[in-house]
Amino acid sequence: MKFLSFPLLVLAFGLLICAGSSGDIIELFDEDEEFINSVPNQDTATDSVISEDEVYYGEISIRLESTPDVNNGQKYNPNVPGWGYSIVKSPAGADEARWIMFAWKKVGGEGIMIQFPSSGTWGVQKNGGRYFAGVNAAGWEGIQVSDDAPEEWEVHIRDLYDDFDEFTLSGVALTQYNNVGYYDSIYLAWTEEELKKLLTEMTPVEPQSKLTSTWGGLKSAE
Repeated sequence: MKFLSFPLLVLAFGLLICAGSSGDIIELFDEDEEFINSVPNQDTATDSVISEDEVYYGEISIRLESTPDVNNGQKYNPNVPGWGYSIVKSPAGADEARWIMFAWKKVGGEGIMIQFPSSGTWGVQKNGGRYFAGVNAAGWEGIQVSDDAPEEWEVHIRDLYDDFDEFTLSGVALTQYNNVGYYDSIYLAWTEEELKKLLTEMTPVEPQSKLTSTWGGLKSAE
């Protein structure tokens, strides 16, 4: 199992009891196969499919693949239907949040990224509204959350307000750069504790992959 240099918690693979919005939790992607149709855009040929073979938990994840020689393989939509979540310091409404959780894994290549636009526009908030692990092949502004691309599943919990200031989260870009990347378990919440609870409430099942979970960590790209 791969360990990171900053605070982490190793958790068993599990089945999460949560769907859609529940209390202070907002599900952006998990067990919804139709979500893949919400991120149809690409600039470089990128195949996207629902995967049942490689998942963080549950039944499915999103698998993206581009050729090894590109640096901007991704699927994205700056305005996902139904989205428009206010990222604020003290969330109190059903469409407000501060914290995010996401799981990813990289097969081949040296980096992976996830991007969140502000009201349909990319890169306008502090630190660009992006997280990446390993090599930032596209060179877009963002926060590096791991030195290396995750060869096994990693789950990150991040403070969106602290990282990017206030903005309206209207869409997403799943940017595996090249080769293959997997994404799963993307949730918003009012508090860090809600997302930690979400993880620890897993019901253990037979593992399909090793998992490293972390919150905190690097605050800005060097």
